[in-house]
Amino acid sequence: MAGNSTALRRLIINADDFGFSPGVTDGILKCHRQGILTSTTLMTTMPDRDRAIALAQETPTLGVGIHLCLTQGTPLTRCSALLDRAGDFPRSLPALFLRLRSDKARGQALEEWSAQVEAARARGLFPTHLDSHKHIHHFPALQNAAIAVAQRFGIHHIRCARELSNAPSLPRASPSYRLLAHIAQKFARRLPAGVTTTDWFYGLASTGRSKEALWLQFAENCPPGTGEFMVHPGFTHDIDATQTRLLSQRSDEMVALLSASVRDALAGRGIALIRYDQLSTS
Repeated sequence: MAGNSTALRRLIINADDFGFSPGVTDGILKCHRQGILTSTTLMTTMPDRDRAIALAQETPTLGVGIHLCLTQGTPLTRCSALLDRAGDFPRSLPALFLRLRSDKARGQALEEWSAQVEAARARGLFPTHLDSHKHIHHFPALQNAAIAVAQRFGIHHIRCARELSNAPSLPRASPSYRLLAHIAQKFARRLPAGVTTTDWFYGLASTGRSKEALWLQFAENCPPGTGEFMVHPGFTHDIDATQTRLLSQRSDEMVALLSASVRDALAGRGIALIRYDQLSTS
């Protein structure tokens, strides 16, 4: 699916989990300063939030959005309808979705997400875009909240994980991720005027698998238009399997994002690397 080699191709390379831990934060910054990473999304519920914000402010070439959370970290509001008996976010998606059956929980999700954005803004960081941990903003019960947060804070871009499905040489998403991509496609059609997304997205099938060889395949198959490639790089000395399933995979992704071969392959295909704040809002 190489397509027309003269067609305009623009790519946002976004690292999720900024602020997850000092190691993850530092790995993301290295991939931007020395590699091809252009963008990241901050978890304002996680321990390294404030340091991550300060480092981002020293790195104006890095686009920073908000990685909305309801399944990890410390809640910023009294969102009791969303929490487990210990007062923590539920770690499993089924447990979260059960809670979201109530109007109270959905209302609290909106206020919690607003607080997460405000935590960044109050520290001088104005987000370029929104996405979410575990992609939960695509879930029908949370779509309205995601749109409302974007409109409340004048955030013009939201990730819609409409996974590429017509590039046969790239890994294909699992059935559950294909369902997510289908829901994301419907969500993209609901975005109001002034809130936009990319033309396409890749990263579900490649989560934890974005090594150099895959990136070289991607460069050959990158479609026209503007897309996002989601990644999860980071140093992992200060995290473990109780916090994330992505450990050695983060190191593998760092190697690819720092690869001169990958940089040259993208450049050779005329793929321009951009941030979300460089998208049109129309």
